[in-house]
Amino acid sequence: MLPKLGKAFGVVSAAAHNATRHSTGSLPLSVIGPDVKIVGNIITQGEMQIDGQVEGDIACQRLLVGEGGRISGEVTAEIVQVHGELNGKINASSVLITKSGRVTGDVTQDSLEIEAGASMEGRLIRRGSVKALEQLPAAKGNGAVDPAQIAPPDSTQPDLAHGVAGTA
Repeated sequence: MLPKLGKAFGVVSAAAHNATRHSTGSLPLSVIGPDVKIVGNIITQGEMQIDGQVEGDIACQRLLVGEGGRISGEVTAEIVQVHGELNGKINASSVLITKSGRVTGDVTQDSLEIEAGASMEGRLIRRGSVKALEQLPAAKGNGAVDPAQIAPPDSTQPDLAHGVAGTA
């Protein structure tokens, strides 16, 4: 399993590779095997490889979701690679969704790669644009604008309901 992680992380784009050059030393690796199911949050300063199932949030430096891996929860990391299934939000500097990967949820990132054949359902948000989105006025209901206001009746116009003005 360990060589698989090294090869998979070697596939990361140049942007993601440059982002990790500044890290100090090698990061500890935690592997969740295909026969393991974890219910709860996981926090580590190192790398995670998920080949099993996790129901909970994950915070780490690098995350690799293997082809058999299934995550239901929010992920926060510098680098995320999805070869399996991830249902939840992703917040990362660099995200790669491979052809076998399936992501359902919003992805907030600086750099994004989606290979042909991958499945992605959710919003894609660049980190720099998050502040810009927060500054926009809130949309109402379905996002439609307010209807035009109807002016009050003009007293100079004849009242047609009671006949022509001035006649009795």
